[in-house]
Amino acid sequence: MYKFLKFTTILSLTTLMMLSCDLDKTPYDSITTENSWQTVSDAVKFENGIYSLFKGINGGNYIYIADYQSDLFNATISFGNRGGDVYSWNFSSSQYDIADVWQGNYTCINNCNNIITNIDKITPSTDADKATLTKIKGEAYLMRAICYHTLVTRFAKDYEPTSASTDLGLPLVLEFNVTAKPSRSTLSETYNQIKSDIADARKSLTVVGAANANYLNVDVIDAFEARVDLYLHNYAEAMTLADKVIAKYPLISSVSDFKSMWLNDSGSEVLFQPYMSVDERVNEMPYYLSYNTGSKAYAPDFVPSKWVLDLYDSNDIRKSAYFLNSKITCTDVSVTDVYMLYKFPGNPALKTTVYQYYNMQKIFRSAESYLIAAEAAYRLGGKDDVALGYLNALKGKRSAPTLTNVTGTALFAEIKNEWIREFVGEGQRLNDLKRWHDGLTRHDTQNSSIIMQCDRCLYAL
Repeated sequence: MYKFLKFTTILSLTTLMMLSCDLDKTPYDSITTENSWQTVSDAVKFENGIYSLFKGINGGNYIYIADYQSDLFNATISFGNRGGDVYSWNFSSSQYDIADVWQGNYTCINNCNNIITNIDKITPSTDADKATLTKIKGEAYLMRAICYHTLVTRFAKDYEPTSASTDLGLPLVLEFNVTAKPSRSTLSETYNQIKSDIADARKSLTVVGAANANYLNVDVIDAFEARVDLYLHNYAEAMTLADKVIAKYPLISSVSDFKSMWLNDSGSEVLFQPYMSVDERVNEMPYYLSYNTGSKAYAPDFVPSKWVLDLYDSNDIRKSAYFLNSKITCTDVSVTDVYMLYKFPGNPALKTTVYQYYNMQKIFRSAESYLIAAEAAYRLGGKDDVALGYLNALKGKRSAPTLTNVTGTALFAEIKNEWIREFVGEGQRLNDLKRWHDGLTRHDTQNSSIIMQCDRCLYAL
């Protein structure tokens, strides 16, 4: 009996010791926040993570869904209802394309918050390490601001100074807390946060920019703040920042170089495009082309409306670079007189098969700065000649006819059309319409025989 009790006692103590050890064990598939912020190498891994997320939310359905909603494109009879809900403005709580924009940007924001909150826990041992940590913190502030601006332009009213303090903005999530459920701030508070993040980014991010940069830098800060100031009605400030970008990033005037920028993702006017390689690529853009090897013809889901094509002069280098005329077969109907959007032809360096459409998303181009400056100058009043100067500078580089003696509402109409000519297919149109407080009506098609016919899809919305 004594031996049995002794054995039982030893077994019980051993079991308790084992249980105690199990309770103290760290999971094999994750680490705590405290243990994940130890070295500069840890911070760089988090930096790579936010860039990977950011790349994912700035292409594919994150941009083409906005254009499907607009008046620039018509759905073809073979589009298979891809993007059909937003195209017909038939929204519901289960509309995943819209939900993706919200969730994707807030996921990136939360990861930026993780960096901003924890990066100062790392003690740098060298000046180089300190510089790296400071840069990463600045990138996180700027990326968070860009995400918030993407969200506020999609999910809130246009900013108007007279009502911004009462108009609803966004839930402001500034700490890494996956369980938080903040209420919506005002539109004024949302934009104040965006401007605050830009200011904090300027304190930490001092990397000098260069064309085709894959990382955020001071020039991107200027380009982005000019964009934000335009929405905030800070027109003089927007012009000043736009001028800085214009002075450094010359526009392309050669048709071959312009086509190469879109095909090969390299051009003098590209400020920033997230890096892609054949092993690190996301957001294929096939729906404007979709070559069918069976029918040996293209079968796009959407094609530009006729009025969009009519906006371009025949000598405009954008017309031949942005649009492709080739045989289209949708179901059993073939046409040869329809132009497709060719802005995302697929970089050969990113392809593993012939018909793939991966391109680096050009999130900031200097062409935007010309249009920001032109619109801001017009909005200031009494500066129509200045606005026309910016507009003609852009037109001239694109071999488009320049304008003379155009003022007032006619000038503003030309500025609006130039936004379309330059940024068609880049998800910009809805933002512009909201900023101008303009409605939209779907326009005539290039060839109605391949277009989906329905009251809500084809004509007025």
